[in-house]
Formats: sequence, C-alpha cells, structure tokens
Amino acid sequence: MKKSAFFSDILFTFFLAGLFSLCVFRYFRISPLLSLLLAIPCGVLAAGAVGAVLQSKRKTVFLKKSDEREKERLFTHLSLLSDEEKTRFFLSAFSKESPDFKRSGSLRLRSNDAFYFLRLHFAPVSADEVASAARWKTAKKKRLLCLTIEDDAARLCERLGIEFWTGEKIYAALKESDALPTTYRDGLFQEQKKGDGWRLRFAKRNAKGFSSSGAFLLTASLFTPFPYYYLLFGSILIIGSIVIRIFGSP
Repeated sequence: MKKSAFFSDILFTFFLAGLFSLCVFRYFRISPLLSLLLAIPCGVLAAGAVGAVLQSKRKTVFLKKSDEREKERLFTHLSLLSDEEKTRFFLSAFSKESPDFKRSGSLRLRSNDAFYFLRLHFAPVSADEVASAARWKTAKKKRLLCLTIEDDAARLCERLGIEFWTGEKIYAALKESDALPTTYRDGLFQEQKKGDGWRLRFAKRNAKGFSSSGAFLLTASLFTPFPYYYLLFGSILIIGSIVIRIFGSP
C-alpha cells in the first residue's frame, strides 16, 4: 500500500466517521456546536483504529507477497540449474548447518545419518524416480528433495520409508539457515496478475459511490422530521464504504 493511499484511507475514515457521529448526536437533540465538538474526537478515534489495522495489514501482506515471490523465484531457479550446479548449491547450503555433508556423485549428497537425492525439476517427481532412489543401497535414511511430487510417488515413498521434502519445506530450510541464493538467473521470473471477479466487485474505487450516497442520506437526516430511514441506510452505506476502502482490493 502506497503512503498516499494509506493517508487517504485515514482521512476518508475520519470524515465519514465524524459525519456519522455528528448525525447521531444531532438525532439526540444535542446542540450543533457541541455535536461538532463531540464528532471530531469520534472521527479521530475511528481514523486511529483504521490506521492501526491498515499498518498491520500492510506489513502482513508485504511479507506474504515477498515470500511467495521469493519461493517462485527459487523454484524456477533450481529447476533451471544443471545437475552439477544443483549438487554444488545444496552441498554448500547444507554444509552451513553441518560440516559432515559430502557429495556422493551427481545429484546425491550424504551426511552422517542420511542420504539425499536431488530431483528438482519442473515436472512432479514420479514413482519411477522414487523406485530409482529406493534401489540405491545404503544403511542411512533416505531423503528425496523435489519441488512437487505425484500422489502415487508420495504413497510409494511412505511405503518404502523414504522421506521426501517438497518445495515448501526446502524453501523454509534454506531460509532458516540463511542459504537462499544471493542472485537469481536473469529473466527467470515474471510476476503475473490474474483477474478476479470478486476483487473487481470489492475494489477500493467502489467505496466512493457508497460514501457519497451514505453522506447524502446522513446529511438529509439533519433536515427531515423523520430521520430514521436516512440514518439507518446512510449508516449502512457509510460502514460499507469504510470496510471496502480498508479491505477492498486495489
């Protein structure tokens, strides 16, 4: 969220909450000046609460999107590495946590307690690849590292006692040990945007229509002898506009 949008949302909430409070105080026959003086702190409190929510949401969304982008870049990067490059990369990454890691040929690593098979490519790991790892003779525990795995292959791993790590676990392990690549190959990643009907329906720009209609009804309630209808539906529209403005899609 851009800073301009952040402050715009806070001001938007302040004016709408203040107007709503002003109408409510006038409904209870409080004098115009006192109603205004009471409405201002109500608007400030509402704007402060919205600001806190937006700030928290901003941090959460940023971290989530950042992780998702980095995971996609990592998966694509690993898939395009040569067999030798994959072997060297994971040997270096795992050695940061434990110095007992050794290579045991192309796409194979070993430690004191486990044997690692690297099967990192775009296509899901198949049952045939699992069977190939199962035929390797070793007394150590076997671990299969892959980005995705077919259901049949996953069930075969469970039957054969082979532990498999998919892309999510690999990313988490590399990040925890601070072993993610420092650079990625150029042109590997392009973020794609997907259309979403619900996102369009609840876009922030639609809040303007709700707020203008709600503000008109609330203002009209100040001048009519029967303000109930105006207060009710004006309040609904104002609350809806604030919710869409805060939680709606960009």
